[in-house]
Amino acid sequence: MTVLVFLASSLTNADNIYVSCTGDNTIMKFDSSGNMSTFASGQDGPDGLAFDRSGNLYATNYGNETIRKFDSSGNESIFASGLYSPSGLAFDSGGNLYAASYFGKSITKFDSSGHGSLFASSSSYLQGLAFDESGYLYASGYNGGTIIKFDPSGNGSIFASGLSNPVGLAFDASGYLYVANYNIGTINKFDSTGNGSLFASGLSNPTGLAFDSSGYLYAVEVGAIMKFDSSGNGSVFASGLSIPQFIATQIPEPATLLLLGLGGLMLRKRRA
Repeated sequence: MTVLVFLASSLTNADNIYVSCTGDNTIMKFDSSGNMSTFASGQDGPDGLAFDRSGNLYATNYGNETIRKFDSSGNESIFASGLYSPSGLAFDSGGNLYAASYFGKSITKFDSSGHGSLFASSSSYLQGLAFDESGYLYASGYNGGTIIKFDPSGNGSIFASGLSNPVGLAFDASGYLYVANYNIGTINKFDSTGNGSLFASGLSNPTGLAFDSSGYLYAVEVGAIMKFDSSGNGSVFASGLSIPQFIATQIPEPATLLLLGLGGLMLRKRRA
């Protein structure tokens, strides 16, 4: 199952965009016009974001090593605790939640009750996570400049290499994988065999990536969100954010839910 999960064909509502901001410990919400409001505050280093199929938002907090769960009204509860520097999040087709551990160099799998087990380990500091349509999980190896592909049993292999501190990952509707390169300010596009090309450049330390239902790619950079069309032409979607990190996109009504790609960063240079 791909990271794009259609539960219904109706697209009558505009997408909502959610961004974690470590500068002021908030999760911000944007409508399709870029109007901003605070969805949740009082977080402790909010980072990875992912929606489940019921419209609940999950967020990692690396400061207190938890995963928080929010309903559509912003009511908060602790889904899981005791994680080691949790980073990117992604759901599989069965509703299991996967969380990357940056310093732990591992991925933990959680069932719907919050019970976790080790899914995979790595030699790299892991950040963004995303599933392809066949159920393979992709993870960005920040320090190794690689994208690692894991089969459903947790066996990993190198999908792409030679990247510059990759962070955010997102699949488009055609199955192409997009990767944000933090250090050099670019986004690369990969086909299913790992062949890559430059999609966009000139960004300022890009981190999280996500697609909306119309095929536009949103990229988090320093203090802002950029919006790209399919040709890589970019414009500023929103600005004035306080150290934004991960991004997730959702159509408001659960009956028309669309979950999209994830990615992000906790400003690793200050933590490494």
